[in-house]
Amino acid sequence: MFVDYDLIVIGNTAEAIYAASRASNLKMRVALVEQSSKANIDRSEAIFGRTYTHFTNLFAQVNQVASNLDIKPNWQLIQAWTKEAETILSEYHSLSLLAAKGVDVISGIGEFCRLPYLGFIVDQRRLRSRTYLLATGSIFVQPNINGLENIDYLTVSQVWQKNTLDDLPENLTIIGETPGAIQLAQNLRRCGKQVTLLVESERLLPHEDSEISWLLQTQLEAEGIILFTRTPVTHVKSINGQKWLQAGNQAIETDEIIIAFHPFPNLEGLNLQQVGVKVEPNGIYVNTKLQTTNPRIYACGSVLGGYCLPHIAQQEVNIILKNILFYPKFQVSYNHLPYCIFTEPPIARVGLSERQAKKQYGDKIRVIQQPYKINTQAQIIGQTTGFIKLILDQKGTILGGHIIGKQAEDIISAIALAIQHKIKIQSLAEFPLPSLTISEIIHQVALEYQSQSLQNNKTLLDLLETWLIWRRKSVKK
Repeated sequence: MFVDYDLIVIGNTAEAIYAASRASNLKMRVALVEQSSKANIDRSEAIFGRTYTHFTNLFAQVNQVASNLDIKPNWQLIQAWTKEAETILSEYHSLSLLAAKGVDVISGIGEFCRLPYLGFIVDQRRLRSRTYLLATGSIFVQPNINGLENIDYLTVSQVWQKNTLDDLPENLTIIGETPGAIQLAQNLRRCGKQVTLLVESERLLPHEDSEISWLLQTQLEAEGIILFTRTPVTHVKSINGQKWLQAGNQAIETDEIIIAFHPFPNLEGLNLQQVGVKVEPNGIYVNTKLQTTNPRIYACGSVLGGYCLPHIAQQEVNIILKNILFYPKFQVSYNHLPYCIFTEPPIARVGLSERQAKKQYGDKIRVIQQPYKINTQAQIIGQTTGFIKLILDQKGTILGGHIIGKQAEDIISAIALAIQHKIKIQSLAEFPLPSLTISEIIHQVALEYQSQSLQNNKTLLDLLETWLIWRRKSVKK
């Protein structure tokens, strides 16, 4: 049966555009259906959050050394700066560039059909392809909280899109425990707002290293954020112009409510059930080759559930395109892919956590940790909060890395590369990094491993002592 395309990409997300562009480079015949039925949560939210974190941290540092000046940020200029950066970046990932590369860009909303053969229908036009890729991203869905439908509230995206944060009222309550919620809470507090953060879990970021979570929580509370953990919100209402929340056994009054829940996959209207695609509560089910339960339909990005992480979605696309181009045998592995949360200080991790490593390897692991305060550059710039932690097997193979501290998002890449290429920590100890840099902490933690290994090897210490005694005696007078 002759088909029109090698690949039809469904969605206008960053990963959808990346997939169509890469497939076109590989000489595939490609179509992209925009499928923009709802406002998609895309990378712009991350760009806004990252930019504001940069500037609030910058102003906090300036005011620390020049407190008498009390310098205030110009939020309108920062907003203009951020929008300009977003505009420039979007030009390099635009649908018009795809069309120029020969990709058929099709506007409209479509759905799958299975009879008389598998296809995708857009405006009564049936598109046929060897394979299909679902990359429709995620959308905001109002959480099930009593009374929420009767009051006005803001989402994280709506906050970042405001012309100035000064327009927000003074007393703000954020409901949610996503990285975006924590990042927003910290930025708003540094803008002088009174911020309350309500979290259902026992601690912040329960999937992260517990020591990192507690250190971040301490940092947020030290900055003046009122934080309630194990506090689900059950009811909200408006009384005399003020908003009230019932959170656990707390009744909280606030000027404005900001909702920051996990987004949901944008799958409405695709008719997935009729073509045999299994959808679970958190997203589309895929195998390790990123095929859905219909082997001709692949999926990537936030439609699989979880956070919207462009670099991970791109890696998924790379695997999918190899499976489409050749034969579906390539499998995705997330073990060496780093992940960052842009709080202040930032958090980064790759590989196994300490708990996961103990479950997999038992007691045959080692945990090496070094604080940022031993790093010269961290002391110079006054950014000593944080630490690096490496999880290793008994032979020094790096199983996981976890960092909280300045430039964690950059340092983690070296750890990820070491995991991917099975570079042992002994090699990192023999590769000194430039002095007076934050990245030097990688070398410092590797030297700590060397030192601990030596101190725990009594036989080697005895041999060294005997050898040095003999060398001293052998010196000629």
